[in-house]
Amino acid sequence: MPFRMRIFNKIVILVFVLLIPVMILYGYSNHTSVQVIQNEIEDSNMRQLNFFLSQVENSAKQLALHSVTLINESGIREMPQLDQNGSFVSVLKAKKLIEEKLSLYSTSSAWQNNISVFSPVSNTSLSTYPVIDYKMPQLQENMITRWTFQKKDSSAKDDRFSWYTVDPPSARSDLAAANLIVETSYSTENLKNMLDELMSTRKGNPFFYKEGYEPIVNRKGNPEHVAELIRYFASHSPGGAGGHMQVAIAGKPYLVSSVLSKELGWTLVDFVPLDEVLSPMYKSGYLFYTVISILFILGTAISFVIYRNVQMPIRELINNVQKLKRGDYSARLSKLPKNEFHFLFTRFNEMAAEIQDLIEKVYAEKLRSREATLKQLQSQINPHFFYNCLFFIVSMSRLGENKAVEAMATNLGDYYRYTTRVENQASTLREELGLVRNYLTIQQLRQQIHYTIAIPEEMLDLPIPRLLLQPLVENAIIHGLEPLDEDGMIAIEGEPSGNGFRITVEDSGVGLAEGRLQELRGKICEPLTEEMGCGLWNVHQRVVHMFGEGSGLELRHSALGGMKAVISVPLNSP
Repeated sequence: MPFRMRIFNKIVILVFVLLIPVMILYGYSNHTSVQVIQNEIEDSNMRQLNFFLSQVENSAKQLALHSVTLINESGIREMPQLDQNGSFVSVLKAKKLIEEKLSLYSTSSAWQNNISVFSPVSNTSLSTYPVIDYKMPQLQENMITRWTFQKKDSSAKDDRFSWYTVDPPSARSDLAAANLIVETSYSTENLKNMLDELMSTRKGNPFFYKEGYEPIVNRKGNPEHVAELIRYFASHSPGGAGGHMQVAIAGKPYLVSSVLSKELGWTLVDFVPLDEVLSPMYKSGYLFYTVISILFILGTAISFVIYRNVQMPIRELINNVQKLKRGDYSARLSKLPKNEFHFLFTRFNEMAAEIQDLIEKVYAEKLRSREATLKQLQSQINPHFFYNCLFFIVSMSRLGENKAVEAMATNLGDYYRYTTRVENQASTLREELGLVRNYLTIQQLRQQIHYTIAIPEEMLDLPIPRLLLQPLVENAIIHGLEPLDEDGMIAIEGEPSGNGFRITVEDSGVGLAEGRLQELRGKICEPLTEEMGCGLWNVHQRVVHMFGEGSGLELRHSALGGMKAVISVPLNSP
């Protein structure tokens, strides 16, 4: 039925129509929000890293400026001639004065640093390094006027960045010709301190990175995470001009930001755990999808409840209405739901019972009407049959055939005595066979008819409706035997069957074609109409009405050549 699932489908579709667009729109909104926040985090990280790097570079530039200023100091410029002029005491005073200036410049910076001056001419070196005899390292041209990274050694206990300035500047390519070389250096501990301060104000793990060197890391971060990121940089170097990338560290996503320091030649790298930064958004998303899942579950549960308590009762009601439409008035709703449909189902069953009772009463009334018609026919004398019998008596009396006259008169009297008795419609098979013998004897006196009757003794007292076999025998003679030009045969038999008993009436007449026989079979099973005759149909309906389901009249082809009418009665019949 096309509308069977319409209500349920509408409810299910409505649930999905309401929830799916909401979920899609929220998913898009949440994705957009996460992307906006991530972009904002990237921009914020980049601004903080640039600001931090500018502080580092400004401090480094200030230290580099010290070396340029010192190389132009009058006292410093006299270092090449210290050992040539003056006494030993004056030389010591001059060196003491230079060392004080170096210390003054060194302490003027917030960073821990050291300043050294070396004169290749006099082979004299002065320094703020806490060593007795400071030696200037071997220099190359690419180390002049730029910050170079140097590992810790005997003169410095920490790794450091150093800046070298020569005088005159033309001596860069030939340091042996230089008058003065000024070295300014600061420990990487200064960078670590600043990284610690940066880390204390934000979530992250900043460090300085340069390929081929140990990274300069803060003291508060996770060194294992830094080491894993360094291994990642072996195949994915950070952007030289600064950039962002997402890297999985310890199984979690991190946002990695990097900025290259042109002053130091190192890259400032910082990585922030995205799951911690975006955790409020993730929690909001998880909460939303949890609510959506609960709504889906509730929607499914509601759909199931509606299907069970509304759709199934409606479907069962429709099926039973269809049964009523097809004429099955025994249809009943067996499962009565414990809801509003209980009243509807109860009233439907009552209505179906009333309809069935009404139909049965109308049907029985029509059968009684047919029986009344049959009684009326019984009470009337068939003029044609009666006149033929009287003419037979007259003819036989003229011929002096007194026995034939007596036989005709006796059988005719018994025949009409039985057929015109209308006060009782019940009879037995024995009485009905007596009527059949009277009728067949009358017909034998008029024409050449042979008949046999073989009924078991235990079946003779079987109660049957009156005039049940006589219409079958009359039908066999009129429609089967009379058209023949030769003698005819009628056989009446009775026999028990596996589930009851059968009575058959068959003839050797002309019979019926298969198509006509099928049509006749259909007519005797059709409902009663005003145009329907009272012969075979009446026999079939009276048998079914009296003996119930499994009983009735069946028409077949006879082995004798004509038709065979079989009355079947089950054992459990009333």
